[in-house]
Amino acid sequence: MEIDPAESRTSKKMKKKHILTFVFAVSIIVLSVYFQSQLAQFKSLGLLGIFLINFLGNATIFLPAPAIATVVLGGVVYSPLVVAVVSSLGGSLGEMVGYALGYSGRKIFIKNHHILFIVAKDIFKDYGTVIVLAVALIPNPFFDVIGIFAGIAHFSPVRFFTVLLIGRIIRNFLLAYFGSLF
Repeated sequence: MEIDPAESRTSKKMKKKHILTFVFAVSIIVLSVYFQSQLAQFKSLGLLGIFLINFLGNATIFLPAPAIATVVLGGVVYSPLVVAVVSSLGGSLGEMVGYALGYSGRKIFIKNHHILFIVAKDIFKDYGTVIVLAVALIPNPFFDVIGIFAGIAHFSPVRFFTVLLIGRIIRNFLLAYFGSLF
């Protein structure tokens, strides 16, 4: 069986694209961890600060960040709905880093017949939307795992982001509303 040179070039380009995506995702994680101590300074930026803290806080894979506290405190100063939308946009974009890590990492490290890929793909095919929404509604440090597995399973990035955003807006509205009561 002969290998088509054009197909080989396309395959190499795709592999390079996934490697670059993987390196980019890891770089964002490293930068987020590096600048985590400076997150407190973003509070003085108002809504932009809330956005940045939530973006960086959610881009740091498996590390706790003060993102939820900024949502509650933001509700004291701003409209809970505005805080919910701004913080959810930042946080959801930050969670896309984990998704990109899983998506590109699968192409680099995991074969289509690997058990991790098969299990993730089956689970996300049947229950992905429900899983993402349910876990997005709950403040927890384990959402990074969901994002990585969604990427590994090649769950639609648009659906992942949309469902995540909806869940986070609901959760963050409740948190900001709680903050507005004080």
